[in-house]
Amino acid sequence: MASTPPDAILIGEPSVSSDDSGTRDLNIAAGATIAVAIITLLLAAIWGPSLSNGLNPNDSQQSLEGEQVYFTWNEPEYMPRHEECIDPDNGQDAGYEGYGVGYEPSLSIDSEGNLFVTAHKDLRWGGEGTPFGPVLGGPVDTWYACQDGDMTSWDYWASWFWISNDNGETWGHGDNFNPTPGNLANSVVGTATGAGSECLGDEGDIAVDANDVVYYLDTTLEDNWWHMFEDGGNTYISPSVCERMNTMAADDRPWVAAQGDGIIHYLGNSGASPPECSGDIGRYWYYHSETGRAPFTQCYAMPGGWSTISGQNDGPYVFVAQENADSDSGTVQVRISDDYGRGTGPSPSDGSWQDPVEVGPREGNCPEGYPVVNNNEGGMVVVAWADCPNGNTGPWAMRVAVSYDNGTNWSSWNATAFDRGINMYPFVSITEDQVVSLAFYGLDYDQNYSDDGYVAGKDWYLYAGALKAPVEGDEWDFRIVDPTPLHTVTAYEESSGDTHALHDFFETVMSPDGSWMGIAYQENVGLHPFEENEEQRYIKFIRGDMASSHSIVNDSNNNSIEMPLFSIEELVLASRNLFE
Repeated sequence: MASTPPDAILIGEPSVSSDDSGTRDLNIAAGATIAVAIITLLLAAIWGPSLSNGLNPNDSQQSLEGEQVYFTWNEPEYMPRHEECIDPDNGQDAGYEGYGVGYEPSLSIDSEGNLFVTAHKDLRWGGEGTPFGPVLGGPVDTWYACQDGDMTSWDYWASWFWISNDNGETWGHGDNFNPTPGNLANSVVGTATGAGSECLGDEGDIAVDANDVVYYLDTTLEDNWWHMFEDGGNTYISPSVCERMNTMAADDRPWVAAQGDGIIHYLGNSGASPPECSGDIGRYWYYHSETGRAPFTQCYAMPGGWSTISGQNDGPYVFVAQENADSDSGTVQVRISDDYGRGTGPSPSDGSWQDPVEVGPREGNCPEGYPVVNNNEGGMVVVAWADCPNGNTGPWAMRVAVSYDNGTNWSSWNATAFDRGINMYPFVSITEDQVVSLAFYGLDYDQNYSDDGYVAGKDWYLYAGALKAPVEGDEWDFRIVDPTPLHTVTAYEESSGDTHALHDFFETVMSPDGSWMGIAYQENVGLHPFEENEEQRYIKFIRGDMASSHSIVNDSNNNSIEMPLFSIEELVLASRNLFE
């Protein structure tokens, strides 16, 4: 669904007869001159002060707010299942057999616009039973994600990995990622079960450094596995099939950031103190590498709750956004390093990490309210998070914090999308010219002109909006991105207060030239063949091209006035209509 702004003004070319053409030409010229003069004076009066205040809106005392940016959205795509894994009898809905089942996608992009996606494969897919059955003395009819349990490089055991070398138009799996996790017939487990893997996969994250080397982390119950690619994701360069990180076990939704020539930041969620780390407490643990691979050093806790990490690609700054504690309420804070995250350990304070900076409140312990952080190379940092002061079923709030000086000064405000509703998993991306996009899974309680709340039959949608150079108080004009609902609230979810159907996280990117936005996300379809009160889940991708924009200017009474932006040609055409 295209998201053209409703206030767009289209000015067509008028028809002019040959009669009295000389008079009309004079009128047109006079009209154009007058119109241009009037508009010029108006723009000078309103915007003139802003033009001399530099790039940082915080340095300006004028009334120009953030400029709305709109997108024209392409048709969404389902991410493909590997051909060797397509089985019409595996329990997927008819017509969906060729699509990858999963959730919690991670999305990254390199300097050429090549895109990379990984996602959690839907567990228990391809049949009931356990993959460890034969090993544990159980039934031998174990299940596999691929047809007939065939040995394959892309069976159940590894997380999904997709690449696109044409800006998201088409997707594949990489030509040289072979053998891949799961294709390990010679392993002990593989020999015993007919499949198996020495590098299991659960969920992961992807990052790209300044040299366009792609780093892909896949989590396991045993350890985490490291993969490296170059050539737009098509050349596998890890020293082995999957390199053991020798980090923590029992990880859950890790985060990876990459800088410069192979400086890696791994933020892992163990929920306990890894034995190889310091004795500090914290949900997330930080590992650092200067070589693009293991061994990872500086293992220490990042005390706090749910956390994410980002860093400048070429510059030295690294940012961790987190809840200040695993508690029902508190604050959102940001940890900052100005030296690539380097330190001496055993804690962040022993290195280049500064004391945490509080950037805003959180008034409820939302199960899906995690703070996320992103940045550009010019010093802009943005944190977004959901909050649920009214409980799990809402209404929820969404807050955003913005810094234009690498986290020294912050502005924080409420950016809630709905008067009544839920805005879950906000994710932020930033261009180098300070366009800030926010996307989230949203449920508007007032949809279809209804006045009820979190009830069966209400639809979840993917929303997004963007502002250029936002300042405190600005509002994003959020629009539905994909017209297909992501999920419909069930009677079970209404009665139980369950808002977790869309799971944890999805991600967005902005193109290197700032002209388009990409989103990898989840859609629930039909009924899950094995899990009660669950649905089939599929990974989708959608691209939006920047379409148009307008500025919002405050008048003296602080009332918002929308000022469409016109070209000189449009002004001339408008003047013709005025004087004919």
